[in-house]
Amino acid sequence: MIHVRLPLVNREFLMTRVDNEQLVREDSQCRELLLEAMRYHLAPERRCALATPRTTERKPKGAEPYLFAIGGGSLFAIHSECEVYNPRTDTWSAVAAMQWRRSRSGVTGLRRLLYVVGGYDGASDLATAECYNPLVNSWTSIMPMGTKRSCLGICSFDGLIYVCGGYDGASCLSSMERFDPLTGVWCSCPAMSTRRRYCRVAVVENCVYALGGFDSTNYQASVERFDPRVGSWSPVPSMSSRRSSCGVAALNGQLYCIGGNDGTMCMSSGERFNIRRNAWEPIPSMHNRRSTHEVVAIDGSIYAIGGNDGSSSLNSVEKYDLKINKWLVVSSMVTRRSSVGAAILDCINIEHVLRTTKS
Repeated sequence: MIHVRLPLVNREFLMTRVDNEQLVREDSQCRELLLEAMRYHLAPERRCALATPRTTERKPKGAEPYLFAIGGGSLFAIHSECEVYNPRTDTWSAVAAMQWRRSRSGVTGLRRLLYVVGGYDGASDLATAECYNPLVNSWTSIMPMGTKRSCLGICSFDGLIYVCGGYDGASCLSSMERFDPLTGVWCSCPAMSTRRRYCRVAVVENCVYALGGFDSTNYQASVERFDPRVGSWSPVPSMSSRRSSCGVAALNGQLYCIGGNDGTMCMSSGERFNIRRNAWEPIPSMHNRRSTHEVVAIDGSIYAIGGNDGSSSLNSVEKYDLKINKWLVVSSMVTRRSSVGAAILDCINIEHVLRTTKS
């Protein structure tokens, strides 16, 4: 039993099956393992301190990272269609469409599932959420957020999904919510100090960073950091440029912010925050100006996908190679996608799954 990941089992199964198993009830060591799992469930904010080998997700042999492009919009439509990129073959493939059409949504990967939260369907801002299972190429609805949010920031950390900021159809938001897939429940977290529509977030060294955005009056260069261990936000040095609808990713302990809109134009420039120096420094500019795009880190490189260049929606993709300090053009998506969502997910031979489900 010490090799079973009981803390990662959903609460209902723990309570109805594991807790009622006579062999577990009668063995003191097994009971302690069950209590360990329950403590992990009952104190989400302390999961970093409660980490053990049993709280670490196994990575199956053969699992490789894939980039998923989710929803988005173009001049004529908002998409439910999605596609996946294999960086090892530089190819895109279609995957199952979402249950809702979504642009301006939040997308993140957690424990081999892809989560899509909120967004805009062409008529209203959404609180709904759904998750994608690459093993069966299908989407399933999950509990909606407590607040409608489009243009939100999202990240996953310590088995939890954090969403913050965005737009509810009437005002820019500073509020933050947290979803626990083990319980299927959303709960409120401390709000940011600044309202941020089109904000972006990423996790570096156990903290959630929120960057840029639009507060209904000004385009923001400000940055703040949330430490789940203490439950509060604190200021971080501002970026060199104001950036709304930028792309943000964490790589090698540094925070990258790329593109966006400064209130006058779409941008191609980028910068990164050096945690040790507590300072921002420039990086080379992308080939294309991009806002409402998405940026992800995969295999030691940063990919910028889709977005808008100020006049049209884009399907182009480029990657920043840190070793040569340059942006390189890679294969374009099939569909033009502005206000796109994207995330990385480890999958096992997803191309085979896609062929099987299509047939």
